[in-house]
Amino acid sequence: MFSLFFNRPLLRRHRVLPGLAISASLAMAISSMAQEPKGHLALACSLRDITVITLIEDHGAADDVPADRLYSAALTQLRARSACYVGRIEEALALYDSILDLGPIQSAKR
Repeated sequence: MFSLFFNRPLLRRHRVLPGLAISASLAMAISSMAQEPKGHLALACSLRDITVITLIEDHGAADDVPADRLYSAALTQLRARSACYVGRIEEALALYDSILDLGPIQSAKR
């Protein structure tokens, strides 16, 4: 039993496999850092998205725009996010700008 525990080939295997695993994970980490990040929203899109979210929510609270227009604006916002996510920034900003056509907030209806 004692000789089985200190068997040289067995010890080598226990040292080689962790070394290979560490080498592979380091190689993957280095290669992922070298690539451009994909799927990140551009700063311009993020700022416009916050403005649009606030506008849609404020119009909803004020109840000064028909529900179907707000629904359409929300769908357009999702399309803009998707366009920004895949790198079509100009298209996304144009979609965000079209939502801003909802106009200023009117006072809440009573």
